Parts: sequence; structure tokens; C-alpha cells
Amino acid sequence: MNPLHGGWLIPVSLVVAMVLAVVRVEGGPDWLAWLRPDWAVAVMFFWGVAAPSRVGAMSAWVAGLFFDVLVAGPLGLTGICLAFATYIAKRFEERINLYTVWQQVAAVFGIAAVIQLVKRTALFLLDIEWSAWAVLGPTLTTALVYPLVAFVLSIAARRVQV
Repeated sequence: MNPLHGGWLIPVSLVVAMVLAVVRVEGGPDWLAWLRPDWAVAVMFFWGVAAPSRVGAMSAWVAGLFFDVLVAGPLGLTGICLAFATYIAKRFEERINLYTVWQQVAAVFGIAAVIQLVKRTALFLLDIEWSAWAVLGPTLTTALVYPLVAFVLSIAARRVQV
């Protein structure tokens, strides 16, 4: 990545996604944690579609390792999930660019659902409680925040000419 051509925007957007992933609502109910979107999936999916030559499965996996260290999760689990999201985005990039916003939301919903199922199943195997709400909540909110993520990042990408 050439930092003179906006290459810095991708790592910065991932750092912002990391910050949003660890922000807690003080005094909120416990069930509110189930509605937390998977910001990293939304950001990596966007960059996989918008700048497929700049991100890949390996860079997504490395970013996922940082996420796992940050949230003290099983090392490599988020990396595999982000690599999957980025691979799907890059593989179908031309088709996804032709989709309407709602079709993109549906695509993100499907990818986020697969990712949440993989994460929750892996956590269940590590003896953490499996809950359907823990799968459905982040899937829905990730799909719902994707248009906002795509809007903000596309404006930023045009300004810095990624």
C-alpha cells in the first residue's frame, strides 16, 4: 500500500472498528451486548468490495489476530472469519458493486450469519454457552449498520483517493 495514495485509510478504519468493538455501554442491560454489530466484518467486507487490490484474505487474517488479542478471544477465530468475509467480497466484487443497497445488506446479512454461526460454535466447543440470540443479534445489527459504514468509508475513500 502506498500511503501517499490513501493507503493509510484502510488500517485507520480497522482501528476505528477495533475501538467500536470494545466500547461498552455503561449501565446498560446485559442483553444489549447481543446487539453489538461486528464492525470488523462490515469494514473488511466494504474494503474487499471497494479496494480488492489493497486487501486480501491474509491481511484480513492478520487484522483478525489483532482483534482476538484485543478482546481476549480464541486466537485466530476472528482472523478466519474476517478472511472468509474478505474472500467472499473479493470473489464477488463485480457483482456486489452492481447490487442495490438492500441487496448488499442482504449479502452482508448472509455472510455475518455464517460468521456468527462459526464463532458461536467454536466458542461452544470451548465451553461457552451457545445462544441463538448471540447469533441473530450481531447478524442483524451488522447488516443494518453496513449502509452507514459503506457510506462513510466511500466518502473517505473518494476524498483521499484510495
